[in-house]
Amino acid sequence: MDAFEILKRIVAVYSPSGEEKEAVEALKEALEEASGGTLEVWSDAAGNLFAALKRKDHYGLGLISHIDTVPGFWEPRISDDTISGRGAVDAKGPLSSMAAALLKLQDEDVVLGAMVREETDSFGAKYVREHGPKMKYVIIGEPSNTRDVVIGYRGYAWLEVKCSAKGGHASSPEVGENAVEKLWERYQRAKESLAPATVSLTSIKSWNAFNVLPQEVIARFDIRYPKGITLDQIISQFDGCEVEVVDGLPPAEVKPTSPVPRALRRALLKEGVRGRFVKKRGTSDMNVLAEVTESIAAFGPGKSELSHTFEEVITREELDKATKVYVSAAKELLGR
Repeated sequence: MDAFEILKRIVAVYSPSGEEKEAVEALKEALEEASGGTLEVWSDAAGNLFAALKRKDHYGLGLISHIDTVPGFWEPRISDDTISGRGAVDAKGPLSSMAAALLKLQDEDVVLGAMVREETDSFGAKYVREHGPKMKYVIIGEPSNTRDVVIGYRGYAWLEVKCSAKGGHASSPEVGENAVEKLWERYQRAKESLAPATVSLTSIKSWNAFNVLPQEVIARFDIRYPKGITLDQIISQFDGCEVEVVDGLPPAEVKPTSPVPRALRRALLKEGVRGRFVKKRGTSDMNVLAEVTESIAAFGPGKSELSHTFEEVITREELDKATKVYVSAAKELLGR
């Protein structure tokens, strides 16, 4: 069973974050059927699915992708050479290529992991970070145009900020204090001071009579930041206001000479592709697992610009090429 056939099965099952159980079962059945029962396939307490020749506590290499998707399902459109459907690119396509690679690496010290809730809070990867299995090296399956090797992702911080002021009569703003203006000044300062981080105001709540200056405002921010910027620096931009960190992950970055990105680039060269090392502005499970591996990088089939759109489509050629790259990189990393 190749990646195209595996993807046909799992893309047909809607699996938004938190509702992955049916898709996990579909992947489990595909792996057991394709391997003739030689693979051990199991789920952990978080709902993640794993597959390996033998279940154990430590592996030389983890092929880790995610099985959840953003919301918005449509019936997959399948031709001889393409599959269009929610998650076909992000990230059931990469996951299917990793599953197909595992079938070719059954005698190697490799584990496949399909993580849950990557699109929301990376709960599945966080569970693995704390409870295992441990992995010396990790390849993250994310769409990278079947060409790029991702060596860095930005961190993110979701902040809820509450600013208070004494208010006053709207006809005399010079003697009053406006909570919205107080917030706005800090927002503008944060955008300038934290560059090249992106500071996005995603919601704001304040309501008063027309003739009264607001005494309170609550706003939410999605901030994406590279290495060199710290969470403390971000929070300090909102001095004088209450700041709650709702969720977040630190940035992750590895050197191009690190074993995993180097092995992926060499594998691409064998396929006639001159791979590029890139850093992405978003985040992935690499941000979580980089803390507990010796080397890590992301790579996968599919055009990344199609992620989260209603135009997700991936080709058989992309899936097959990615499978070959995963297999070749795995053999180099494991000393074969």
